[in-house]
Amino acid sequence: MRITFVVGTGRCGSTMLSRALQAHPDVLGMNEFFTSLAAKGDGAFQDRPIDGRRFWSLLSGPSLTFDAIAASAFRTAEMIYPYGRGRFRPETGVPAIAHMTLPALTADPDALHDDLAATVPHWPARPVADQYRALFSDLGGRLRRTVVVERSGASLAFLPALRVLFPEARFVHLSRSGPHCARSMSRHAAFRTLLLRTEAVESLGLASPFDLGPEHGPLLPEHLAHLAGKVDIDRVMRTPVPLAAFGRLWSHLVTRGVDEFLRLPPQRRMTLAYEDILDRPEHHLGRLAAFSGAEPHPAWLRRAAASVVRTDRPPVTDPDTLSACAPGERALERQNRLLHAGNTT
Repeated sequence: MRITFVVGTGRCGSTMLSRALQAHPDVLGMNEFFTSLAAKGDGAFQDRPIDGRRFWSLLSGPSLTFDAIAASAFRTAEMIYPYGRGRFRPETGVPAIAHMTLPALTADPDALHDDLAATVPHWPARPVADQYRALFSDLGGRLRRTVVVERSGASLAFLPALRVLFPEARFVHLSRSGPHCARSMSRHAAFRTLLLRTEAVESLGLASPFDLGPEHGPLLPEHLAHLAGKVDIDRVMRTPVPLAAFGRLWSHLVTRGVDEFLRLPPQRRMTLAYEDILDRPEHHLGRLAAFSGAEPHPAWLRRAAASVVRTDRPPVTDPDTLSACAPGERALERQNRLLHAGNTT
């Protein structure tokens, strides 16, 4: 199966894009798949062989952060598991792939979870990338889909690993104005948690948010101490965070991501801008479908374009935020200038 990854900073129109792709009869839309796994911090991008039992544990083990968000009043729009009627509860643990990925594929995510649970643990040991390929192929066969498109928030951070694990894959860089992304991130529970956990890790001199444990709670400032244990999402949303901090996060993702994106061969990369999709949805969704290997059927294009909703937002005028986004904006300009000069997609 042809595999395409849509990478971006998150809050850049990627959820809208996922919904459009999920309506395509040939596309296996792996919505937030790698974000769901990476949030657990237990080897989503490892380069050693893994057997079926451990692979299933990676897929089905709970994500404490996503469970906390799903149990709160600040559940994000991407979390589409039927929490009120499904078998799993965030208070006791929802399988990582059930929050956002499986319910985007089927109206009965519990049944699909159980089907996979009966199969995946028996798979032989092989490199983790081959396990992912086998999973995509299995799901494609079950659901009669022939093209894989994976889209995760903040996935520019995964690009170095994905580029190595999937040398055959294609990549679409979806971008949006930095200040608008920053403002959207500032209202999003997962991004606020990420930013505060990063602050906690940096204050302790730890290498990764996944090194943060209960023993670190007493060493952290009061507003961060809960992040070392069970995350209090209500407190995350109440904690003041300058908008410019989200601008710096956006710029960090973009500047590093653009460098990685430009290392890809021209035939394996494509750019999309959120603003361009709003202006000409059928044209740009058709480009994406064709690049991914899916037929841009006119009927699908009409439905997909109709799902694109323009929301007018006032401009961000805060000078600190504009300054924080400036490095990322320059990186995007450099990317587009180089791609245009090379006459690539």
